[in-house]
Amino acid sequence: MRTYPTYLSSLLRSLKPYTAEFLGTALIIVIGDGVVAQALLSDYQYGTWLSINLAWASAVALSGYLSTPSPSCNPAITLVRALIRPESDRRNQWQTLPGKILAQFLGGFVGAALVYINYRSAILAWDPEFTVPGGSILSPRGHHSAGIFSTYPAAFFSSNWEAAFSEVLASAVLMFGALSVGDPANASRFQAPQLSMFLLLLAIGAALGWQTGYAINPARDFGPRLFSAFLYGREVFTAANYYFIVPLVAPIFGCLIGATVYDGLVYEGTGSRIADALGKDEDDGPDGELRLH
Repeated sequence: MRTYPTYLSSLLRSLKPYTAEFLGTALIIVIGDGVVAQALLSDYQYGTWLSINLAWASAVALSGYLSTPSPSCNPAITLVRALIRPESDRRNQWQTLPGKILAQFLGGFVGAALVYINYRSAILAWDPEFTVPGGSILSPRGHHSAGIFSTYPAAFFSSNWEAAFSEVLASAVLMFGALSVGDPANASRFQAPQLSMFLLLLAIGAALGWQTGYAINPARDFGPRLFSAFLYGREVFTAANYYFIVPLVAPIFGCLIGATVYDGLVYEGTGSRIADALGKDEDDGPDGELRLH
């Protein structure tokens, strides 16, 4: 008969993949939404676009230390990896997939709640009307604090399709870069993968983040958006012609494109459905592959 401490230890080990996804996503939101709140609520006296990019990139990098292998904290990456890079135990991979994704969304929700608790008084002072970008309630000072928690498109977009393209592109770059960092063939180049992910997220934010806030992660956007609905109402979903669908769906397509391009043109290893479908062989020489040596 197992003792209680032994049972508890076994239970914690079985829950670790889900716990890592939950804590990692919550950490990303606490730091990411937190830096947006600090910059926005101080009218950019205590934050800039650069500090926002640095904080988001740091948050993603730090989340990578929570377990081995690192949690993705991103449902789009989790789903696409299961589709493109199935593990040897495929049944177990698909069995854990729903729990991991649920943990990611829950982590986003809890992270947003912590940010609100921390900045509640500042939000009330800066935006007492609790307004949503593109919503029906107008702030006399032009302040829209709902943007602290989730992303909204730039006002100059003629349609959400333009915003969707931006999110797909940024997500494709994210997936392509993440697969490159995690490629065993690049182990000697990326000896500090968390630092590499920091640089990748910093580059994406600096180059592709302005127009949509670079959600590139369904849990990063929908979890906090769901929490913000308790404060701002249903307009967090209906604003900008139901824009919330874009950061929920576009990252999945973007990550699928990024994985397809990487595995189809660069990847030399095994276990990829894309590489297998193209008949690529692990033993093929470098002349047949696009890789910088």
